[in-house]
Amino acid sequence: MSNQAVEVPLAKKPRLMFIDMARSIAILLMLEGHFIEIVFEGFRPMVDTFKANQTSGNVFFDIWYFIKGFTAPMFFTVTGIVFVFLLINEKKFFENPRVKKGIRRSIELILWGYLLQINFRSFDQYIAGQFSSWVTAYHVLQSIGVGIASLLFIYWLHSTIRIGSLAFYYFVAGTSIFVLYPDFKAMPQGSYFPENAPAIIQNVFKGPHSVFPVIPWMAFTLYGGMIGAIVKKHKENIKSYFFIFLFIGIGIVLNGLSYPICEFIDNAAKKLHISDNLSFVTNAWLYSRFGQILLVLGILIFIEKIVTIRENLFLKVGQNTLPIYIIHVIILYGGIFGYGLNNVLSAKLSGIESIIGAVIFIGTFVLMIKYWDHVENWWSSVKAKLSGKAKVKAKS
Repeated sequence: MSNQAVEVPLAKKPRLMFIDMARSIAILLMLEGHFIEIVFEGFRPMVDTFKANQTSGNVFFDIWYFIKGFTAPMFFTVTGIVFVFLLINEKKFFENPRVKKGIRRSIELILWGYLLQINFRSFDQYIAGQFSSWVTAYHVLQSIGVGIASLLFIYWLHSTIRIGSLAFYYFVAGTSIFVLYPDFKAMPQGSYFPENAPAIIQNVFKGPHSVFPVIPWMAFTLYGGMIGAIVKKHKENIKSYFFIFLFIGIGIVLNGLSYPICEFIDNAAKKLHISDNLSFVTNAWLYSRFGQILLVLGILIFIEKIVTIRENLFLKVGQNTLPIYIIHVIILYGGIFGYGLNNVLSAKLSGIESIIGAVIFIGTFVLMIKYWDHVENWWSSVKAKLSGKAKVKAKS
C-alpha cells in the first residue's frame, strides 16, 4: 500500500435550514403575488375598496392581500440574515472573502436593477437621448444592493471601533431609519428629497419612482443583519426552545401591540412637551411587519428542531432567488425586451383563472430551478471556451 496521504474532501458546513426555508417562502410568495397583481381583473378595484374600508368585501382576498404585504419585508430581512451570517468570521475586514463577494454582489444587484428597467423596444429613443423616467426607478434589486453595501459598511465600522456587539450596531442603524420614516411619509405629494437632486438620486430616498426607497425598506435588511449576527453568535444554540420562544414571543408582541405602543410614545412626547408633532404611530405597521417576520422565523426554527430536513427542491428554490427574480421580471413585466405577460394578460383573468395561472407560473420556476445546475454548468463551460480562445488569440 502506498504511504502517500489520501486527500479527503472537506465536509460541508451544516446549513441552517430555517433560513433557506424562509428564503423559499419569500420568493414563492413574491412570484404568486406579482402574477395575480398583474392578471387578476378585480385586483385594483378590490385594493381601492380595501384601502377605503379596511376590507375588500372578500375575506379570501383580504387574507391574500395581507400575506402579499408581508412578502417584501420578509425578503429584505432574510437577505440581511443570510449575508451577515456568512460574512462574520475571524479574518480582518479586507482579508475576508465574503467582503469582496459582497461588494461584487452589491454592484451586480444595482446594475441588474437598472438594466431590467431598460426597454430595448425603445432603443431608438435612447439613441435620440429620450429616456422614460421609469429607467431611474429605485426598485427591489437596487434597494437590496445598497442594503448589502450598508451591511458591509457597518461591519467594517464595528471591526474598526471594536466596541459593543455587531447586532447592536445593526439594530441602531435599522431603528434610525424607522425613526426618519414619519418625516418622509409626511412630505406633501409631489415633494421630493433631496429637493434639487437628479431623479435617479431622489428615487433612492423619495422621488417620482421610489418603489422601495431606503427609508423605510433598508431598515428590514439592517434588522436582518442584526438577526444574522445573533444567529451566528449563538449558532450552536439557536434551535433551543429559548430562542424559539424568544423569536415567537417578541414577534407576537410587535405584531399585536405596535400600534398602542407607538400611540403611547406619541402621547407621552406631547405630555412631556418633547414634541407636539411626533408621529411615531406612522411606524406601527413597520414594527408589526417585523414582528410577523420574527414569528415566522421562530416557527421555522421550531420545525427544523423537530423535523430532520435534508436538501430538497423547495430549499434549492430559496438558494437561487436572484435568477428567479431577474427571469420573472423579464417574463412578467417585459424587463429588458419590453414585452411580457403584462402586455397580454393585464387585468384579463378571473379569480379562479388567476389562481390556476399563478400555480403554473410558480411551477415553471420550480422546474427551472430543478435543472438550474445544468444551466450554470453549461454557462461555465461556455465562459471557459471563450476564455481559452481569447488566450490563444492573445498568444498568436
